[in-house]
Amino acid sequence: MSFDLSAVNPTRPTPVESRRAPGVPPVAAQRPGDPDSRAAIVDAIPASPPPEVLRQILAAQRAVQDMHERGRELHFEMTAGRVRIELRDLDGNVLRTVPGTEALAIASGKAVG
Repeated sequence: MSFDLSAVNPTRPTPVESRRAPGVPPVAAQRPGDPDSRAAIVDAIPASPPPEVLRQILAAQRAVQDMHERGRELHFEMTAGRVRIELRDLDGNVLRTVPGTEALAIASGKAVG
């Protein structure tokens, strides 16, 4: 499985359909300050991602672009319920397999030595 983050455009709103299971009603919520009101219908899917999500998408795009400029890409593969992460050159040759623990350390911002 590979991810193409360059196709994500956080500045252009994308219509999102509500994906509820058939027969499942929307979430109900009380109107603040009106104890006698009936529950109001609230759709749990926002029109666009929150700003912090958009910032993270942009950061991921920059990281992918930087790796591509250096002739590298990451490849993710699920095998027997485990994620295998490979650092490859742009021809698909595996340069290094990244252990899951190291990938988590990198993702959490810890220094990797």
